[in-house]
Amino acid sequence: MIVPDGPTSVFLMKRNGKLTLRQRLEKFRYKIKRAYVEKTLKANSHSLDEVMDYIVNVHGFVEMEGEGVRQEYEEMRASSILQYAPELLGEYATMPQLKSESEEDIREYINQSVERQKKAMEIPMEEFDIDFHKFQNSGADTNDNIYIIVEKRFAYIGGGASGNKKVMRRFQKIYKDVHRYYGVTKEDIAKKSKRYEQLVRALIHWS
Repeated sequence: MIVPDGPTSVFLMKRNGKLTLRQRLEKFRYKIKRAYVEKTLKANSHSLDEVMDYIVNVHGFVEMEGEGVRQEYEEMRASSILQYAPELLGEYATMPQLKSESEEDIREYINQSVERQKKAMEIPMEEFDIDFHKFQNSGADTNDNIYIIVEKRFAYIGGGASGNKKVMRRFQKIYKDVHRYYGVTKEDIAKKSKRYEQLVRALIHWS
């Protein structure tokens, strides 16, 4: 599942550790997948407004409203502040550092991260805002819980699904199709731009 935000997590890795056999195989598979995906990319881009129309008119989704969507918007707005405008947080502008792998330091790191997220959510919309849209599957004859998120200010496309394998396969197909429709320009391909890298990663992850 791809989601706009989630609980704070801490992942610890041994420094200078050698890759395991499984990690080497995964790295090799990723390299093969990336080469295949890159060969399939053609310059055929669309705007995010066109993408939103495509989600509704081609895949039959509807744009959602309500308190649940409002909460997701607030969480994504806070995450965007942390990523793109941390200077608005004053003393919380700098990302906390994990001092050691001790339980006490890990707990302190998580607490600082949560507090930083709270401060970001307190920044008024007048100082920083995003253009958030959530679309959900509208089929009356299915229990699919599939959604696509489009954030226009920072050109983000995400989404997720819950259900059986059939639902997940349907989400995978739709998600890749939406990303391919958004597409890339010749310049994106030549410069391997951020938009290009996002498309490649999305297609690799769901291939």
